[in-house]
Amino acid sequence: MKYLVRLFAPFFAAAGLCAQHEAPDTFGHSRHGEAFDEGPRQAAYLMDGISDQVHMPVAGLSKEAQAFFDQGLCQLHGFWYFESERSFRQVAKLQPECAMAYWGMAMANVESPERAAGFVANAVRRSAGVPRYEQLWVDALASYYQIDEAATKELRSGDPERVKAAVAALVGKAKERTGKEKEKLDKQLLKDFGTVVYEFPEDTEAKALLAVQIWLAYEWGGGIPITSHTAIDSLLSQVFAAAPRHPAHHYRVHLWDQEDAKRALQSAAALGDSAPGIAHQWHMAGHIYAKLNRHAEASWQQAASGRVDHAHMQRDGVMPFLIHNYGHNQEWLSRSLSLQGRVDEAIATAKNLVELPRHPKWNRLEERGDIANYGRLRLATICEDHDLWQTAFDLQRDGYLEPGEDVDGEVVRLGLLGRAAFRLGRFDTAERLVTEVQALLPRARLARAQAIDKAEDEALAAGKDRKKTDEALDEARRRSTDDVRAVRDLLAELDAERQLANGQAKEAAAAFAKIDRFPETLLADAYLAAGDAKAAINALEAEVKKRPNRMPTLGRLVLAYRAANDPDNAGKLREREAELATMHGASGPLARRLGMPAPRAVTVADFAPDFGTRPELSTLGPADWSPMPAVGFDLPVAGGGRRTLAGQRGKPTLVVFYLGFGCLHCIEQLQALGPKAGAFAAAGIDILAIGSDTAAKAAESLAALSPEERFPFPLLADPQLAAFKAWRCYDDFEEMPLHGTFLVDAAGKVRWQDISYEPFTQLDWLLTESRRLLALPAPGGAGAK
Repeated sequence: MKYLVRLFAPFFAAAGLCAQHEAPDTFGHSRHGEAFDEGPRQAAYLMDGISDQVHMPVAGLSKEAQAFFDQGLCQLHGFWYFESERSFRQVAKLQPECAMAYWGMAMANVESPERAAGFVANAVRRSAGVPRYEQLWVDALASYYQIDEAATKELRSGDPERVKAAVAALVGKAKERTGKEKEKLDKQLLKDFGTVVYEFPEDTEAKALLAVQIWLAYEWGGGIPITSHTAIDSLLSQVFAAAPRHPAHHYRVHLWDQEDAKRALQSAAALGDSAPGIAHQWHMAGHIYAKLNRHAEASWQQAASGRVDHAHMQRDGVMPFLIHNYGHNQEWLSRSLSLQGRVDEAIATAKNLVELPRHPKWNRLEERGDIANYGRLRLATICEDHDLWQTAFDLQRDGYLEPGEDVDGEVVRLGLLGRAAFRLGRFDTAERLVTEVQALLPRARLARAQAIDKAEDEALAAGKDRKKTDEALDEARRRSTDDVRAVRDLLAELDAERQLANGQAKEAAAAFAKIDRFPETLLADAYLAAGDAKAAINALEAEVKKRPNRMPTLGRLVLAYRAANDPDNAGKLREREAELATMHGASGPLARRLGMPAPRAVTVADFAPDFGTRPELSTLGPADWSPMPAVGFDLPVAGGGRRTLAGQRGKPTLVVFYLGFGCLHCIEQLQALGPKAGAFAAAGIDILAIGSDTAAKAAESLAALSPEERFPFPLLADPQLAAFKAWRCYDDFEEMPLHGTFLVDAAGKVRWQDISYEPFTQLDWLLTESRRLLALPAPGGAGAK
């Protein structure tokens, strides 16, 4: 670090910077403070598929700015927070002194109170003299983020240092508030939103925002109970009376999702069309149909949501791991398809999740709830539900069931493969896998000890008292002990699988029955193998009653009735076979054992009349994510010559955008990348770096290095920032370049990217991920159609 600072000090000075004070740290960072670093940096545009029934008039806005404001509010109604913030930023770009633009940014950061506090501070700075309607909205958030008169005075002082200090204090306060404080603030916010409704009784947006805030205060806030869901529903009915296609149908779905799903059916039918360009509007209706065990309708909604997301990703060059709710939607789609027996579509959707680009922060195989983790889990459950034992080994061979560092993920993977090996009679493989599971036990115990130590260290560092520290330790112990128990349970399962494979089905069934939360479908397999059809029927009937309309359970129940061959059960058998016959898309080994007809496409015509009309899925977007073509460039090289992206055709290339030799962190990135160039080359990957300096200036900077210190890859010059802008490595709001790192495959498709206010420096991780991505087929194969 010190060597780099000394070496490039002349260039920092030429740029008007002082290397000793590390001013180059500001390259890529927003000039408006940290709150603006994390959010969208590219300009908004007026999107298709945004509701025309959302309108909140803001005094003094131009027609264009008002359109962006209303778009941001519509996106807010759809919980599309990132794009909502982008739209509100566009309003601020067009009219920088608009207080309500910053109010909107704060509203779009409901999940990030520290950032929201910074945006509210900016709203308060600009709110003096705004109309009563706008003042009520700003004051509501100002009160929520504890901006009192003294803080307001500082924010409006006009002194940059005082303003900065005031914002920092408010952000810190938002970060430190306790649960009880939040509950009190939530209650006051509901009163303040209610005041807007009272003073402006015809305002539909005020009613919609009050309704969702009541739900948020219960679901995400301080746990304030909802004493009457019907009262909130009545408030929403007033919104729909004035605006029948308002996206607040989303709020009615959330309201009844956990309470009484059938009361949201009308809004579920209207929700997608209320804002068809917002994926989450399609997704949330799927919650209602799934709750009502209408899995075909649920999968239609989830497929629609995925397609809208895919269209957005391709249109705007966005990585899947940056899309709110995308992984959850796609894993649920795969699950819904599996529950209908649509095995090929379910597997394809889950495989696509595994194929997708990963990120060390946003998409990790080991992190529960991340896309890659979802994909591995879904593949395992689909294989087990549908007897896809050979498919399990095919998936492992093709890289879809890769080993991970997480114990719970390894339990899933090794459990599937071990079970598959025993069921296929591959005993040597099975015993090897049992040995791998045994090796997980000490890992799980060590992880438990580390988790407890970490929880204690974090609690003490946060200044928690003994009671709170003990609670943190108990939670860490509980979660990590779950992993230890999962390993023990898996060893018991595989021991029972060994018995089953050796013809000891009765003993295996008894062992399975003792295992906590063991799947009833697999238990029924053992009962049937033991000749105990009655026990299988009893287990499966209870499961079908609890979770109806699921092909893996219903299909095994039919097989159990057939095996029992009891005339007294003939009526029940016909009833269950009739239910099974409605699953038109079923395929796979279980479907073949049942003698089901060849699968056909499932369409809206198969659904109940209350589902309503829907567009053709193909009009919403592609079925799967696929990488977009990289934008071409033709740029001079420091030291002479030119390089084009077209010239890299047939050769995977790592393209790094750096902010010139005046950026210390950029130079650190290039210095770290230099020694890795050989490893990337061994993986068949070239490296090109594109900087904001002129070719002459870059060459001059290189000449200051000894031959051993020079970078083993070409530095391209883009002083006009044309390539930076084309590759979206540019902040349109503040008109400044950003850091970017891209993996372009041999076909010229962008397989991975990171665009940020900081350079990407986890190069060993990136090399591993690049190898993985290039070994897999490019995503975009057949999925749910």
